[in-house]
Amino acid sequence: MVSSPALLSRESTATTGGDALIVAWQDPESRRYHAVGLLSRAEDDLYRFRYLDEAKSLPGFRPFLGFSDLQRDYTSSHLFPLFAERILDEARPDRISLYNALDLVPTVGPMEFLARSGGRRAGDRIQLLPTPSVVNGHTSCVFLVHGVRYLGGAADAIDQLQPGDELALEPEPNNPIDPNAVLVTQDGTRLGWVPNPLLSYVRAVMSSADARLTVVRANSRELGHHMRLLVRIEGTLPEGFVAPW
Repeated sequence: MVSSPALLSRESTATTGGDALIVAWQDPESRRYHAVGLLSRAEDDLYRFRYLDEAKSLPGFRPFLGFSDLQRDYTSSHLFPLFAERILDEARPDRISLYNALDLVPTVGPMEFLARSGGRRAGDRIQLLPTPSVVNGHTSCVFLVHGVRYLGGAADAIDQLQPGDELALEPEPNNPIDPNAVLVTQDGTRLGWVPNPLLSYVRAVMSSADARLTVVRANSRELGHHMRLLVRIEGTLPEGFVAPW
């Protein structure tokens, strides 16, 4: 049985992004990321994976290795190999600095790490993204800004940012890949984009009067373009907002 999209409402008591992750796939032609699956961890400590409806109708998408059935709900007492291989090796000498860059302590669990890091691996087109937290009507989500390397001046501007700095969100209707795109900016300088799978959520938060975007971490260039800017969006959601995942 496939679950329906999640209802994120102002009356929600508490949902935690660390308990469920959006599994996104990058189209090799458009280079746009699409939300195709949901990886979750339940209170019984079972891991679950299911495909979203978009995966069943997305041109060019093929099921992931180990998850061949688009209709099935998969369960396991251990994190599935496709995702477990994306956890940071404890023997890596730069392990602590990477955790610091993600604003994490080294003792966090695998789901929390994947939610922040994105679980990127060379040679594939999979990325993981956090599902937002909703507590008594207030919502927040921490995510890495996409596309920093494609914007002139972004790298220099990020070098000057500090944790807590206020940023802005600007719709970009003329974006050639996605007219729903939203830019992350500061004082008119374009720093990157909101990840595609989070666009409907971010746009919903933007409609609230208390929407706020701040810097969590502005990381050094040595960590790579995809790790440069970690941000937090906060605000409220419109009544009855339905998340596509």
